[in-house]
Amino acid sequence: MTKKLSWKLPLFLLLLPASALAQVPLPTGSGPSISASLGYSYMSMPIPSATRIDMNGAAASVSVDFRSRFGAKIDVDYDRTANVFGTGRHSDVLTYMLGPLFYPMRNDRWTVYLQALAGGSRVTGVVPNGTNGFDTAYTQGLAWAFGGGIERRISPSFAIRTEFDYLHTTFTDSTAAFRGQNDLRLTGSLVYSWAWHWQGRHDGRRF
Repeated sequence: MTKKLSWKLPLFLLLLPASALAQVPLPTGSGPSISASLGYSYMSMPIPSATRIDMNGAAASVSVDFRSRFGAKIDVDYDRTANVFGTGRHSDVLTYMLGPLFYPMRNDRWTVYLQALAGGSRVTGVVPNGTNGFDTAYTQGLAWAFGGGIERRISPSFAIRTEFDYLHTTFTDSTAAFRGQNDLRLTGSLVYSWAWHWQGRHDGRRF
């Protein structure tokens, strides 16, 4: 009787940790946090040899946060104004950029971020021609922006975002020469966020 217990007891102790480990659920693999935004855009654009004009439009973006402090963003913005200088013609600016994000502050309610974006732009509109008239111009070129924003979370999935950028695009002057121009852009957006898991599940919470 004693000999039988002598080999059964070590075997039981050996299998006990393995049995307990098998009952512990394995952690679910997790991926990045993804946000999509859509909202209103305001831009103050300078006209070479003239003055600034106010433009209104729409802005959309998709951002991916790989870590708590860093992410990346794709940004598309379109702004337009009609009847520039009473000519009956319109001006518009389309930008499409991407770049990194940095989050100096983030909690359950507030998120503050900085961004540096680069890409392309298409600018159309009117420009003084030096003979008391206006010409229609069309320019495609590089665009970049530096700025940041703040988000206020209103639910686990939704937030309100306000963003301000110093935007650089390209337009032509009265001599038809390409000129860099510095625009000011303000956007207000509704943001939807969700967290993605490698095993295919997702929820509306950020990490």
